[in-house]
Amino acid sequence: MSKKQELASEEWDFSALEKAPRTMIHRALLWEVDRELGSGREPFLKSSEYRRASNSGFKGSASGVVELGKSSERTMPFEDGYNFRIDWSQPREELMEQFGEWLDGQERTGKMMEKPALGKPRQALTMLRKMSIVRLKDKGYSLRTAGEIFPQKKRFVESLQKINWTTASREVERAMSRRRNNLKSIERDLGGRNWKAGLYGKA
Repeated sequence: MSKKQELASEEWDFSALEKAPRTMIHRALLWEVDRELGSGREPFLKSSEYRRASNSGFKGSASGVVELGKSSERTMPFEDGYNFRIDWSQPREELMEQFGEWLDGQERTGKMMEKPALGKPRQALTMLRKMSIVRLKDKGYSLRTAGEIFPQKKRFVESLQKINWTTASREVERAMSRRRNNLKSIERDLGGRNWKAGLYGKA
């Protein structure tokens, strides 16, 4: 095995996110994928956004779909106008679920029939673990050597045992490929402006 290179814990140990809301986990995953694609940003766990969220117990962090109140737009009978803030770092399923929860909240007004909201698995955290594996492997670590060299990270390293280290690289690469296509669309929407500046200029 080649000589192992140093790897900061915030580059691969995402255990701090295990109890974070899934919206924050989705945000962290997108941030880390974009780092792999050259965003130039610091690790998510070192970002000011993460520090603010962590210090507040993750209250109000990484939203999704947030109602900002009724709009002044003229509506037709049986209609209401609302303004929303949308967190585009969240996957479609998360946004749909949150909007579904907002609709569920409107049931009390008697305007619509009841329909329960359904929960979703926290798949983003699994993908972050796969990214951990890729970064460990790139620096020359195996599951065994990572456990030996990072004994203080034993619990998180053990959580990586449940993941196939051979296929993790392919799955991360597929995720990055999908994100590349997504970033091209974002740049078109930004009028050709570079996605790094458009998404992270004020991060």
